[in-house]
Amino acid sequence: MFISVLICTRDRAERLGQVLSSLLRHGNLESQDWEVLVVESSTDRTGEVCEEFRLKFPRHFRFVREERLGKSIALNTAIAAARGDVLAFIDDDVICASDYVEGIRSVFDTQTADAVQGRVLLECEGGWPDWLGGTYALMADVRDYGPEVIDLDGTLCGTNMIVRANVFKKVGGFATELGPGSAVGMWEDTEISLRIRKAGFRTIYAPQILVYHPWSQTRLTRSFIRKRYFDEGRAQAYYADLPTPLFRFGLYVVKEILRQEAAAIWHLCAGHPAAALGCQCEARSQAGLFWQHWLFKRGVPRRLSESLTSCNEATKRESPVAI
Repeated sequence: MFISVLICTRDRAERLGQVLSSLLRHGNLESQDWEVLVVESSTDRTGEVCEEFRLKFPRHFRFVREERLGKSIALNTAIAAARGDVLAFIDDDVICASDYVEGIRSVFDTQTADAVQGRVLLECEGGWPDWLGGTYALMADVRDYGPEVIDLDGTLCGTNMIVRANVFKKVGGFATELGPGSAVGMWEDTEISLRIRKAGFRTIYAPQILVYHPWSQTRLTRSFIRKRYFDEGRAQAYYADLPTPLFRFGLYVVKEILRQEAAAIWHLCAGHPAAALGCQCEARSQAGLFWQHWLFKRGVPRRLSESLTSCNEATKRESPVAI
């Protein structure tokens, strides 16, 4: 079994160096049957960082320059260029546990799963705010379902997900309409998870595949979280029909915003800031759902691009060979 760890990045040279250092350490380097593949489209010194790691670890490290912007495009480029039988997707700002690669190998040697959600623990700058309830942990990409391997009921989180390469031959690649760098900057991992489950593949949670995910203070603001829920509503619109005609749903959203804002004021007065934010986020999600359906009505295509074959062909035409 050959393992490819895939990282897509843009303008995060310092962060990328940290995650690569956490992977390319002594214990992992003793094994030859794995690689790190970075796909970058940066304007900072990310390319220089990648070249430094390539020269230092030529057996384990490669990188690709992808001129087209968008995380889902980069992910499809990574899938096309990867050599692995098993593909591990991690964010460009995580820190991997010292036995990360061995954790992947042990899980796929002992489990019949096709896709695995690894454990994601949060390193929150300044601590978790009192006004942000624990139910928002999933929004922050925390995935911690205990110390045992279990079947996964929910969707995979791209911060630390591992999938057999042959799965993508059946379900296709990532939808380029979703994810960072697209009009809807999220849920590319959720959407492909739904396709993986629909295709009948088994997904599990495995805590021994561990990364630590830092969250900065810039993400721990009410405005950031409300915007994130608005975008979640937009993403949901790609595979959720409205329960009523667009005009009637728009009236409902207006009433819902007024009702939820009134409830938020009541919760704030009662000293329940997390509940107040929850009301506002629910209203923003419904507003995002309406907004994206309105855009569909205006001519924005709704059909998601699912074909990995077309992505591979585009990669061969427009992207350089991995270095």
